[in-house]
Amino acid sequence: MIVRSVRHRGLRRLIENDSSRFLRPSLVDRVRKILTVLILADDIEEFIADAPPGWRIHRLTGDRQSAWSVSVTGNWRITFYESDGYIDRLNLEDYH
Repeated sequence: MIVRSVRHRGLRRLIENDSSRFLRPSLVDRVRKILTVLILADDIEEFIADAPPGWRIHRLTGDRQSAWSVSVTGNWRITFYESDGYIDRLNLEDYH
């Protein structure tokens, strides 16, 4: 899938320059794996099929019900919106 917009500057730098400067060192390897599978997938169904169960991919609820969430570790999640094979508002969030 094609990433159109990234909200988290650390994710943006990782995607554009392979720089992990603005990411927690403990998250970098897992974030790289998730982004690799996400970007190489043709669509959201392929991403879900290729992801291990520990990533706990699911749609959010409430006012963000069209957003997807992928568990990185602990409270950390990668969230994004998907539309026609494009990723928008890619973000790394601490839920708590």
